[in-house]
Amino acid sequence: MKLNRTLLSAAVASALTVGAIGSALATGNTSAPSNWRLTAGSTFNGVAGAFDGTALLLFTAQGQTGTFACSGSLMQGGQYVLTAAHCADGLISMSVQFGYTNDVALETRQVTSAVVHPGWNGTLDTGADIALVKLDQAVTNLPTYKLSTTNDVGKDHIITGYGTSGIGSSTGSPNWNDGNYGHYGYNTFDVTSKVFNDAWDGSGNNTFGETYVSDFDPFNVTDPARYNTLQRVADLTGNQWSSGAGLGANEALIAGGDSGGGDFIWNGSEWVISAVHSWGWQFCSGRVTPNCDYRTGNSSSYGDLSGSTAVFSHVDWINSVIAVPEPGTYALMLAGLGAVGFVARRKRAAA
Repeated sequence: MKLNRTLLSAAVASALTVGAIGSALATGNTSAPSNWRLTAGSTFNGVAGAFDGTALLLFTAQGQTGTFACSGSLMQGGQYVLTAAHCADGLISMSVQFGYTNDVALETRQVTSAVVHPGWNGTLDTGADIALVKLDQAVTNLPTYKLSTTNDVGKDHIITGYGTSGIGSSTGSPNWNDGNYGHYGYNTFDVTSKVFNDAWDGSGNNTFGETYVSDFDPFNVTDPARYNTLQRVADLTGNQWSSGAGLGANEALIAGGDSGGGDFIWNGSEWVISAVHSWGWQFCSGRVTPNCDYRTGNSSSYGDLSGSTAVFSHVDWINSVIAVPEPGTYALMLAGLGAVGFVARRKRAAA
């Protein structure tokens, strides 16, 4: 699905079946996936087990054949997991595993119900690709995550998830070969999709909230500017934003199965969830010359973009579901959460 956006998700919206229960794995970057395993108890910024609250979601859905995989993040109170709406659309059953490492989970729960954003209708750019799933029993011994209440454009973040894994500079697309582990990587929120779309063709839409857009910048390649997609587009459209050259060997992008997983920022004392993975897009082909997709056949390579639903727009909606109020008063949109899409609207593609 390279004509428009491609959901880089093993979910109903872009079906990628799990070959065996326990397949799970995540971001594409520039070195072996084994270097980026999200093992239980791993320390980040001095916090041991910081992302043990990242969840692998294995589920079945109406109208679909097989088991699918997405990712999610454990919310305060331990009863709900935040994920993407397309991961809970038509949900029949879902198993949730936390701290999944080498085929072993720290905790496993079943989902009893799902609350999909009321604006979700299967169209990616309406700003409603977000949901909460309720667990049959609260998780009380693993990290839970507060919500960012600020617009985090320009900030570096860590990506977590249980999607397919691969190497961004290779000719092979991400796969399940390192499926016994979750993975992580880093990127920067460069711009919102509203700003990007308005600059590109005037089609910006943030009806239900903002979406952060990141690109997969090159590392140790000839002519790196060619693969800095967002900076190239900015240069063509009046330089309304800037996109750096990336985070070197730490740079990563979401891949199939990461949808619903979290983008986290460090607020100085703890990791807070800033956004929810929604979609990926190979933008350059046919739009920018020369093409900036670094490796043909790799669906998560240099030149690609990803979009994540910003949670700051939707703190009230999330808290109304999980009933765990954040401190303070926020002047926030009440309409809900979402992933505002790029350019052309596109209904989800059912497998």
